[in-house]
Amino acid sequence: MHYSFYLDETDTHGPAPTIIMAGYLGHDYQWRRFDVKLARLQAQYGFRNFHAHEFDAKRNEFAGWSDRKCLDLVTDIGELARANLTEGMAVSLEHARYMGEYRAPPIPKKMLLDSQYGVCFRACLARLFDVMEARNHRDTVDVIVESGHKNAGDCQRIFNDLKRRFDHLGIPALGTFSTASKAAAPRLMIADFLASAHSKGRAAIARGEADPQVAAPLPAKISGRLAFLELMPDALVNLKLGFEKVRDLEIAEWRARRPPRSTK
Repeated sequence: MHYSFYLDETDTHGPAPTIIMAGYLGHDYQWRRFDVKLARLQAQYGFRNFHAHEFDAKRNEFAGWSDRKCLDLVTDIGELARANLTEGMAVSLEHARYMGEYRAPPIPKKMLLDSQYGVCFRACLARLFDVMEARNHRDTVDVIVESGHKNAGDCQRIFNDLKRRFDHLGIPALGTFSTASKAAAPRLMIADFLASAHSKGRAAIARGEADPQVAAPLPAKISGRLAFLELMPDALVNLKLGFEKVRDLEIAEWRARRPPRSTK
């Protein structure tokens, strides 16, 4: 079965951001059904492109909207995703953790470090692979990220590297990687919606206005729901340790493939 995974981000500005990345996964039939119902919502509410920052500020297409209308759209978009797609997921990464746990020495030789944005992307792919593994890796997934972010190329590099490794193992898990605007790919709107909702939820928890368990991570085999991913205390360090282990395995495999030296 063919799946598509649409990703967007929020809170990436400023010198020390807490980046939030979110996405939705669905197979072709689910997305086609989603497209039809999203178009109905767009016509019903009178908007073309959902941009969370414009929606929150009631600017451009959302100028003059009442609080009731905004709340109704949020409810309807959330229900649209819940009822029609396989899973939504979101991850957050504080700048201090990124710098203190990932960018700090020691750094393995020849390791190209991910950007903060790239680490969030890698975490989302890890969750994606859990979902695909639960289906015995019989599916292929295309990944689409909203265009325009300066580190979108980092996602391309990470995707290509993981695709190469999976292909080498004979697992066709990853199809293509691409970037697109919301105008060209309206499905990205639901990823923007989830990223914004997760950001607001984290802010409410920080203010003591929401239960932290609302954003608790889900077990790997639950589908059809929201998975709020939590980077464990050793997760960022393990990215570096994992790089060293994979590099050592690849070196050993390369040596094993080399023809024996002539003794003549």
